[in-house]
Amino acid sequence: MTYPVPEKEAERLANLHALGIIDSAPSSGMEGVCALACEMLGVPFACVGLVDRDRQWLKARVGFEPEGTSREHSFSGWTIMGDELLVVPDARVDPRFATNIYVTGEPHIRFYVGAPIAVRPGLNVGSLCVFGTEPRELKPREADLVRHLANIVSDQFRLHEATRRAKLELEHRRTSQGLLEMQSRELWRRQTLLGQTERLARVGGWEFDKGAQRLTWSDGVYRIYGLNPNKSPSLDLALSHFPPEARSQLQRRLDAALQNGETFDVELPFVNVGGDHRIVRHTCDVEADGDDVIRIFGILQDITEHKEAERRMWHMANHDALTDLPNRGLMRDRLDTALRRARRSGAHVMLLLIDLDQFKDVNDSLGHDAGDALLIEAARRLNSCVREIDTVARLGGDEFIVLLDRIDNPVDGMVTAERILVELRRPFSYRRATLSCRGSIGIAMAPDHGTDPSELLKNADVALYRAKALGRGVAVQYDTAMREAAESRIQLSTRVHVALQNNEFVPYYQPTVSLKTGAIVGFEALLRWRHPRKGLLGPSEFGQVFDDPDLALAIGTSVLEMAVRDMKVWRDAGHDFGRVAVNVSSAEFARGDLAERVLSTLDGADMPPERFGIEVTESVFLGHGIDAVRSTLQTLSRAGVLIALDDFGTGYASLTHLKQFPVDRIKIDRSFIRDLEHDADDAAIVRTVINLGRSLGIKTVAEGVETVFQASYLRVNGSDFAQGYLFSKALPASRVPWLLRNWTPGRSTGLTFAADAAG
Repeated sequence: MTYPVPEKEAERLANLHALGIIDSAPSSGMEGVCALACEMLGVPFACVGLVDRDRQWLKARVGFEPEGTSREHSFSGWTIMGDELLVVPDARVDPRFATNIYVTGEPHIRFYVGAPIAVRPGLNVGSLCVFGTEPRELKPREADLVRHLANIVSDQFRLHEATRRAKLELEHRRTSQGLLEMQSRELWRRQTLLGQTERLARVGGWEFDKGAQRLTWSDGVYRIYGLNPNKSPSLDLALSHFPPEARSQLQRRLDAALQNGETFDVELPFVNVGGDHRIVRHTCDVEADGDDVIRIFGILQDITEHKEAERRMWHMANHDALTDLPNRGLMRDRLDTALRRARRSGAHVMLLLIDLDQFKDVNDSLGHDAGDALLIEAARRLNSCVREIDTVARLGGDEFIVLLDRIDNPVDGMVTAERILVELRRPFSYRRATLSCRGSIGIAMAPDHGTDPSELLKNADVALYRAKALGRGVAVQYDTAMREAAESRIQLSTRVHVALQNNEFVPYYQPTVSLKTGAIVGFEALLRWRHPRKGLLGPSEFGQVFDDPDLALAIGTSVLEMAVRDMKVWRDAGHDFGRVAVNVSSAEFARGDLAERVLSTLDGADMPPERFGIEVTESVFLGHGIDAVRSTLQTLSRAGVLIALDDFGTGYASLTHLKQFPVDRIKIDRSFIRDLEHDADDAAIVRTVINLGRSLGIKTVAEGVETVFQASYLRVNGSDFAQGYLFSKALPASRVPWLLRNWTPGRSTGLTFAADAAG
């Protein structure tokens, strides 16, 4: 990064060093100007910078920590190039500053305005800089204010120069009377400007002569106290406007300054004549003759508005804008403190990580205003469930965290978690809708589950994952088995990514057989993993990866493409395979383009949609965006794609789903078929499902048929189709043509079928 150099750089540097203020203490008066600039422009930072050969020295600063910067990274290096204000509405898009370390890093400058400061015309020694963290434009009125403040700073430098020069000339006794008079008039003018600065910056000077025991104030101090300038000041009067504790502290400081020459700079509460409570900054320097203190002097500055601005900025930086709850950073600080205290006291600390179960549904169906109302209501209810010493924070999105501090009995934490679940379940009204902010909770406790904040948060997240897996709406406490399962899940996900890249996932095809004719009417594509070390694996070995939406979508897309490709190969070879159905996960519906992907893939292979089907479980119907799921299924159904409802009877509200969605087939879950011969309840359920399908005009498919008795029972009771090992196990695509060529109804099953008919 480079910086420009003025034409008269050598002369400018000579002028700067002649001032004799490089690397000197900050100026309280100029800091008052900076504070005023921050207040008037509504920004957090201001400074007065002096640009040396390769460094910028900060003579005054407000909100900005460094005492100086390199010239290469100073904005002042650009400001001194001209006589007009340098205004940067957004530093991130300004090529001069986009890569500046104070733009890309703390304090993340976006808006900047700088006014050049010159003691001699054309020789700018530095600048008044005002800057903030949000981009904005500078208003004309604000520009005039900055110029005025810069003139005050320039005049203070000139005053310093004039005073210094006067002292030098007096010391060398080379000053003529006329020059003294001129300098006196100049000094008077500068003192007038200094008085204006005192008023603007709410600052004043004081001095106490130890020998004469006399206190003197500038007009600025009188204004801060609210006293008439005609009233003679005294130490007793000065101290009387401080509250008792602050008064005692200031008295001790003043005594130490007078006796031992100890300087100080403190911030204290203060009450003016009108009874207004303020905050003042009180500084003290010492003039001594050897070891004897002659006088003490300093400034008094009203910094109330500056402190209030700092408080507001701190609150904004540490709280969530929507709910006003502590944010992640403040929660982390409080958790650190709670854990340190717990280590000393032996008490417990509990973290409750809370995820709102229905937030996305509310956002999708009613809009973001309703979602915001839900978050605000959830925050209110969470606060109502905890003690004053506890902390409720919003981590982001629909995720909250509760810190239960100083828990003597871990059971109390679980009681609080259950109380939170009950509170979140209560519905509330938003406009004309009734909303619920049900939640799931993962719990981790220190020291049992970790003593490090990161470890504790991680374990609470593991417990929350388990709570969601159990069906949501519950609170689950962490145990080590969960961490092992989480690590195993992560390892599996990593390996699955590699398997996808290596094309290790392939569909195997199990035939669907007509129970009336014995003919193969289609196939279901079942996912298999050709693991390089473990051999052929079924979904029971890797099914949990479908909890990862990205992996589920990638696998689903791969299976769809491979199944359609295999169908094309069979058709081109002259084989009548009926329909091929693939299973579709919730993640594929969530992306919103499932119908387009299916139909586009079929069209690319010139495959009629009537030769294809999809199978969905009720978990798809229970997921987010039910309207989008319905629209997707309707689009596919109208195109001719067969829709099958898998694992029927194992979910919730199945009859409702049969009414709401275009379902062509019901697949009776294998758990009801397995004990059909010995369990009267299973037999009754199977008959009921078959009759239900017949009543609704929906065909039924029995899964997991393994015995002749099961097939006979299903056929007698009217089931249309069956799948299972009795007919054939799932086969690789290369074996499907062989099966079709050699299929004879009833040959391998012992069942007797009538002549082939359409299935």
